[in-house]
Order: sequence, then C-alpha cells, then structure tokens
Amino acid sequence: DLWVPNFGVQEYMGYSEQMLEVFPHNWTFDNGYMHPGDKPGLGIEFDEKLAAKYPYEPAYLPVARLEDGTLWNW
Repeated sequence: DLWVPNFGVQEYMGYSEQMLEVFPHNWTFDNGYMHPGDKPGLGIEFDEKLAAKYPYEPAYLPVARLEDGTLWNW
C-alpha cells in the first residue's frame, strides 16, 4: 500500500528477532513514514539454513464458542 495516495491508514505489526533474522528486509521507518528501500520486488530475502534453526510450531486461535455452542468473545 505504499504507493496508494488515497489510502488513509496503513497498519504495520512488528516482527520478532527470529523473524527478522530469517527474513532480512530493506524497508525503514522515518518520522512515521515507511520507506520501501531500493531492492526489487518486495525487498525480502529468505535464508533456508537459518530458518532450519526455527522449526514450525503450530499456533491456534482461541475457540470463540462456549461449551453449549454459543458464540462468545475470545
């Protein structure tokens, strides 16, 4: 969304140190603005050998139902 001039809000969630180690990126932040960097494409690289240090661990969202099946807040 960096190029869309009429976009009101761009959300960004930070990444863990492990994620940044495996997926180095080229973007930077300056005074509240995100700069995409100068690498082609998305500017993200992937290190398979380094990624092997962090095996996949499944994560599950909380169940949003009570025992009787009623929808409920997480």
